[in-house]
Amino acid sequence: MKKLILPAFALMVLAQWMVPAKMILDSEAVLTSGTEYKFRTEPIDPSDPFRGKYVTLRYNAQRFETDTLYMYEEGQEVYALLALDSAGYVEIANLYPDRPADNDYNILKTNIGYVWINNGRQIINLNFSFDRFYVEESKASETEQVYWNAQRDSAQVAYAVVKILNGQGIIKDVMINDRPILEIVREMNEKEALK
Repeated sequence: MKKLILPAFALMVLAQWMVPAKMILDSEAVLTSGTEYKFRTEPIDPSDPFRGKYVTLRYNAQRFETDTLYMYEEGQEVYALLALDSAGYVEIANLYPDRPADNDYNILKTNIGYVWINNGRQIINLNFSFDRFYVEESKASETEQVYWNAQRDSAQVAYAVVKILNGQGIIKDVMINDRPILEIVREMNEKEALK
């Protein structure tokens, strides 16, 4: 019995290290090999997106409308077929309850937040897994300020650059007028230091 305890313990420890290691490797694969998409952000309610070390993001593409009244349910896993609008931002072209076999490169695996019907159209709100942009704690306040100034100013465009591979999406960066938000924050801090 004692001879089995040590190998069993070693196996348990190995398994505990393997799970996070696989998650990290999968994320790195998405970031290095995934297809890059621009998801335009929109303001959220309440107007307090900052929670600790991340900014909460909501996207225009999270809302999908269709004339087809398929019976989607809250929490249901679906596959969103991605398309680009005329400005190059993601929009959802269609939703599928099962993964389409021939569209691996532009499919996002997600789930249904809620569904309602209005004037014969089904309106579906999707929950994207990449709704948080993490930042270093020392830059948190400034990042929040820059993001919300961009959301309030119609002359500025805020969007997230998301890499997608095999249905999984990971945020690469948040951009304001085609500039990385952290670059804007760094420049703000440098100007403040010169004063």
